[in-house]
Amino acid sequence: MDLDFVRIECEIVADAPAQLTAALYNALRNLEAQFKASCCPTAQEPCIFCSPHDECPYRIVFGQQLSSDPEIVRLHQKPALPFSLYISGIDGKVSSCTVGLVIIGTAVNYIDLFHTALIRLVEAGVCTVLPPALFTLYSYSLDYQSVRHEIRPAALLTESVILLSGQHIIQNSVHSDTVRLSLRSPLRLLSNGSIAHRFDFATFLRSQLRRCSSLCAYYGVGELDLDFVRLSEAAQNVAVLEDGIHYTQPSWSRQQNRAGLTGSAECAGLVEPMFPLLLLGSYFNAGKGASFGSGYHQIEAV
Repeated sequence: MDLDFVRIECEIVADAPAQLTAALYNALRNLEAQFKASCCPTAQEPCIFCSPHDECPYRIVFGQQLSSDPEIVRLHQKPALPFSLYISGIDGKVSSCTVGLVIIGTAVNYIDLFHTALIRLVEAGVCTVLPPALFTLYSYSLDYQSVRHEIRPAALLTESVILLSGQHIIQNSVHSDTVRLSLRSPLRLLSNGSIAHRFDFATFLRSQLRRCSSLCAYYGVGELDLDFVRLSEAAQNVAVLEDGIHYTQPSWSRQQNRAGLTGSAECAGLVEPMFPLLLLGSYFNAGKGASFGSGYHQIEAV
C-alpha cells in the first residue's frame, strides 16, 4: 500500500483576541465553498447541470463517489473526504497561531486549489475579528519532522510543497509499546451508536484502522496490509495510564455537536504495528468531523 499526502500550514501573526479561536473554527467549514470558488468557472448551481462536471476538481474532491470495485464498497462504504484541517497554537499567550491542512492521496493533484482555498478561508475568518492591517499570513509546507518550508508566491506550488508517504511512515517508525496521546481538539468517537463520553483505546484504534484503510482504498494505491482482527483483539489489552482525557464543551463553541474528548493520556501495552499506524492516523485526525478539524491529536513514543 501507499498513500501520499501533503501537509501545508497558514500561520497568522497577530495580537489575537480571544474571539479568534471561535472565528477560525467556524471558518474551517468554509473550505468547501472556498475550494469551489477557486475552481468553478461559472459558479453555476446546481452542479449537475454544469457540462464539465465529470472532470471538475470540486466534484472529484467533494463528491465522495463510491468505488467501482464492489469489494471496496463492501469494506469501506462511503469514502471520507480526502483532507483534514486542524488549528494549533491558540492559547491566548502567543502572538501567532496556525491553521493546517493535510491533502490526501489523489487530492494532492489539486494542491494549488487547496492552497488558495486555505488562504482565503483563513483571511475571511481572521477579518471577522481583526482588520487586515493588524495581521500577517505566511504559508508553509511541512516535512516528516514538521519542519516548515515557506511557500513563496513566486514559486511553482507543485514544486515547492513536500510530498509525504504513508508507507514511509509505517516502515520507518520504530515501535514503542507505550505512547502519549494528546487530543488537541474535541474527539467525537461513536460507541454503541452514540458519542463516547469516556476514552477507550480499543475504540480509538479501530476507528483509526477504518479511517486509514478507507483513505488508502479510495485515494491511495492498494489496501492497508494489516491484520485488523489481531490488532482489534490486542487493543483490548492496552492499558490507559495517567488518564487526563475528559468529555468537554470547547470554550469557543456552545454547540453540542462540537463537544468531545480532550486532554492527554499514556497508553501502555501496544503491539506492533500499532504505533506506526497511529502515527500515520495522527496526520488525518480522528472520529466524526475529522476532515473539518475535530479529533486533531498528536502521538509520541514514551
